[in-house]
Amino acid sequence: MSKKVIIIGSGIAGISSSLKLKSYGINSIIVDKGNFIGGRISTREAEKNSSSSFFFHGAQFFTAKTPEFKKIISTGVNEKYIEEFGNFDPKRYRGNKTMRDFLLNLSKELNIQQKVKIIGIKPDNYKIKVLDNNVKEWISYDGVISTLPAPQNSELLNQFPSLQKTLNTGSYHACIALMFTFEEIPSDLNTYYDFYKKPGILSWMAYGSNLNVWTAHTNEAFSNLNYYKDENFLKEKIMSSIKQFFFSSKIKFHSLHVWKYAKVAKKCLGPQIDPKHTVAIAGDFLEGPNVESAFISGNKAANLIFNRLK
Repeated sequence: MSKKVIIIGSGIAGISSSLKLKSYGINSIIVDKGNFIGGRISTREAEKNSSSSFFFHGAQFFTAKTPEFKKIISTGVNEKYIEEFGNFDPKRYRGNKTMRDFLLNLSKELNIQQKVKIIGIKPDNYKIKVLDNNVKEWISYDGVISTLPAPQNSELLNQFPSLQKTLNTGSYHACIALMFTFEEIPSDLNTYYDFYKKPGILSWMAYGSNLNVWTAHTNEAFSNLNYYKDENFLKEKIMSSIKQFFFSSKIKFHSLHVWKYAKVAKKCLGPQIDPKHTVAIAGDFLEGPNVESAFISGNKAANLIFNRLK
């Protein structure tokens, strides 16, 4: 099918949308304002040398319940760009050697352009016109799928009130991630520390590509109250909490990352595609706060666009 579709966002929802459209014979283009694919499946390099280490400062793992996502995981495990993480039930998985490797392999045959920010979308008869910050010229497409976080999506899709109404029904928790290393790796380390429903400001801590690169996420209450505060304040608070668990080890701060729209608190309810125009939305905000939910949402958006274009 010779149709021109643009997908906004190179996270798992955008990539799954593009893969599904490709299975129908529609070659889409994915654009993203960031430097790397992945969205909240984020990886940060600790040292730029031949033995680089990587922090996994976004999603730490993913699970699989649906047949289609299980197939994706099985292929990745067989081809060794996905590996099982820990000994959990249900099983948890990670990209190998980084979380981003999962999406790099999944999207290797897709057309993705980074450092492109979409700044306008408007209907134009039976087409959709899109404006980006690089070309600065309105370009016509047969279909659009936008996978930005719901509040940013709502602002961008101001010409599509039905989708705006859907997007405005949801909400997010913020997230603060602190990356750190040890001067000397403790001998009694676990690979994952879960502080859910425990006192303090931490939600969990987990290692990255090896046992000397770690990420700590603060819990929802602390994140929502403090995500906008000074970096030094956040660093001091989180480092103090981490040291309570590794009091005998020397810990080195690496960096801090803050997401205003991190974990879905309340799902968006309403239509996923505009009633008149070939514009759809996708993301975990429609299905639930995990990687597989974003994948499922991307598939659904692609199906809606394909059926509208037939």
